[in-house]
Amino acid sequence: MKQPPYSCSRRQFLKNAALGAAAFSILPAKQVAGLKVARRIGPNDRIGLGVIGTGGMGRRHIEAFAENEQCDLVALCDAAVGRFMPVAEWVEENTGKRPELEQDFRRLLERDDIDAIVVATPDHWHPLMTVMGCEAGKDVYVEKPASVTVSEGRAMVEAARRYGRVVQLGSQQRSMEVFHRAMDIIHGGRLGQITTATAWVGINPWGVGEVPTDVPRGLDWDLWLGPAPKVPFSNERFGGWMGWHDYARGGQLTNWGIHLLDIVHWGIGQDKPISVQALGGSYRGNVGQDNYETIEAVFEYPGCTVTWEQRFNHTPENRGLGIAFYGTEGALFVDRGTVVVRPDALGIPEFVGEPEKSWAHPPHHNDFFECIRTRRRPAADIEQGHLSTVAPLLAGIALKTRRKLYWNAQEERFVNDPQADKHLTRAYRAPWRL
Repeated sequence: MKQPPYSCSRRQFLKNAALGAAAFSILPAKQVAGLKVARRIGPNDRIGLGVIGTGGMGRRHIEAFAENEQCDLVALCDAAVGRFMPVAEWVEENTGKRPELEQDFRRLLERDDIDAIVVATPDHWHPLMTVMGCEAGKDVYVEKPASVTVSEGRAMVEAARRYGRVVQLGSQQRSMEVFHRAMDIIHGGRLGQITTATAWVGINPWGVGEVPTDVPRGLDWDLWLGPAPKVPFSNERFGGWMGWHDYARGGQLTNWGIHLLDIVHWGIGQDKPISVQALGGSYRGNVGQDNYETIEAVFEYPGCTVTWEQRFNHTPENRGLGIAFYGTEGALFVDRGTVVVRPDALGIPEFVGEPEKSWAHPPHHNDFFECIRTRRRPAADIEQGHLSTVAPLLAGIALKTRRKLYWNAQEERFVNDPQADKHLTRAYRAPWRL
């Protein structure tokens, strides 16, 4: 199989108990009724997919779906026509079927032949598309992080439950054998009591300087921005959106933070921090204030301290990123390739997993497809994905406030800190509503 092409590119329905309005949609009434006619998927039925976003991660998903006999690529969607056209040609060349193309994702939600949508857009679109998909009777596979604010993430969970939809987060490490091996060791008690865990990654590579220019032909820039503030087009925003707080929250902090801290939560059996504090900066002066190169964050969980380390040349066990668990009897280091346990006296040999073949990780897709058929909760259910997204979001807020913050996980707000609470939601640009 050839490699996929690379080219540029009504209503408020629920409330968040702590923060007020947290629902959003501009679907016509017939869309909301979509759940009533959502197709039941039999064991031998192929699942009709609509993929929204055909950029980097979207392309990886499309490549995997094209080889998966459980699904059909019914339609592709992207605000940039120049990006989805060559991808559609590649799908047709490799599968013999040409998916239909839409520039506006709302058209996918109207279709009866689409059972599930895949949201592989910039982060600022994840919540709204997920909720609208649930309202329309679609199951949803949404890329991580779940959201850019805590309130939006909770709205995603509530939508999944209210409309009875399967919502899987793209935290595919939950479906990787290497992490299951690590969890067997940790939960089996071989390391004793885990009192500390650490996750680490390198620095943010994105800058925030930009040169506004004309919108490229075929790109609906207003739709790409969606609920984010209206600003002139620049290639830096379009191609490097992860470095901007309008579209993501903190670069690697939320890019890799959701992946790595999700594994920390799994290992320590805790997903609701009590407090968080963080420091950081861009000491070379070449990265924007909202996108620090270097970050050190400390989370307090019941019975365990967790740190997030984002720095130059930090490679424990020769790993550029990973997770370490420290227990009373030993330590475990894990990444997507290996599991290493210290000391050697514990007698636990190093485990080396299969090389990662695709960022999209087809076994995670298959778990999603099985859940569509059985209606059980997926390996990375949206509730779990939301809670693992909350942790790096809280660290980002601690960076902004420059003080230790105490977290009320039950109410999903800070303890006696209305100033910090302002960061738990964001304004939506009309006609999109939050």
